[in-house]
Amino acid sequence: MSYATYCLRPDSQLAEEYLVDVSRLADEVLEVGKALQPLVSAFGDFVQASGREIRRSVEDYLVEALMIGVLWRARGQEACEAALLGGDRLVALVEERRHGASRRRDGSNATILTLGIPARPGQSDPTLRDLQTLADWLLASGEYDDELERLSGWLAFLHAMSDARLHLRQLALFAVAFEAMSAKRLARYTRRVDHFLGWKLPSRPLREDTVQCSRRRLEYHFNMVGAEMLNRAWRADFLACSRHVVVLPGCARRHDKDCRALAHEGELHCTHCTPGCSVSRASTIAGQHGSLAIAVLHGSDLGHFLCSPSLQGGDVGIVGVACVPGLVGAGWRARATGFAAQCVFLMASGCAHWLDEPRPTTLAFAELDRICMVPGHIAKPALCS
Repeated sequence: MSYATYCLRPDSQLAEEYLVDVSRLADEVLEVGKALQPLVSAFGDFVQASGREIRRSVEDYLVEALMIGVLWRARGQEACEAALLGGDRLVALVEERRHGASRRRDGSNATILTLGIPARPGQSDPTLRDLQTLADWLLASGEYDDELERLSGWLAFLHAMSDARLHLRQLALFAVAFEAMSAKRLARYTRRVDHFLGWKLPSRPLREDTVQCSRRRLEYHFNMVGAEMLNRAWRADFLACSRHVVVLPGCARRHDKDCRALAHEGELHCTHCTPGCSVSRASTIAGQHGSLAIAVLHGSDLGHFLCSPSLQGGDVGIVGVACVPGLVGAGWRARATGFAAQCVFLMASGCAHWLDEPRPTTLAFAELDRICMVPGHIAKPALCS
């Protein structure tokens, strides 16, 4: 399989091997994360008292705590250097976004990146000012809005704490421990990320997707384990929904130019026109479990899709299928919109964001089948494949 950054079957192994590895890593993260339980519980108290949102589970907040440390370790130094060396550019981008502008589409937001330079991890004792600098950088980039939504609550919480520096150090050290654990469990699946960041990405002109494609290897590992942890935390709510919708990426179609899917307002409904098409097979699996399957052309269409008539009229659970970078953020966006979500990864990076000659990738169909399975529901036999 041709891929640019990650592959869940790097040596033609079974997809189940990845699922075992990421599950074990999630168990390890939860075990190490027990030391943060007082901090996470205090954050839950703050959220509840301030009325920011309905209080969620400890596991849910632990993923957010890990996200903060990971983003600081992966992008914190880059953000501080952008503020120091390219401050006017960063300030201009931040002001645009704060005044309601959407992400720039001409690639100029990527001027805040340090392309082709090996990542230097953020120090283990950041200050609140450092974290705010990171938040500004994330806002200016235009690619981390879902993560920023979660980070904003933590910033407000930490600003109210007299010992914020101590807690920030806890979060950074949590990410340091995660870096070591994830390298042991997941490194073989992300072995091409650093090569892509060091050689391929800097050789391309700045594009709309440059920031999206610049995510560090540690961020890949976070999204992998974060998806596993949130799948667990949100599973009961998903199963309790009366309807379920599987959201598939259009890039997984076998022949997108000849595809005869029925298109309506950015949604694609599979007609099973091409044997061997991943969207066709995934749609069949969804249908067997009474779920509706819809493909969207671009990941950026998710926000529009969450307002789709297909999702109105009752409690709906969503299964999001996408590549590793950003899938956890998409899950948070669905959750914030009121939908219980589950995540399933594409097997590899294969679309035009990553490859000069894109290839449709596939997904772990057995995992999709498991995710869609609702206890007590009798699956229908497959009518097509």
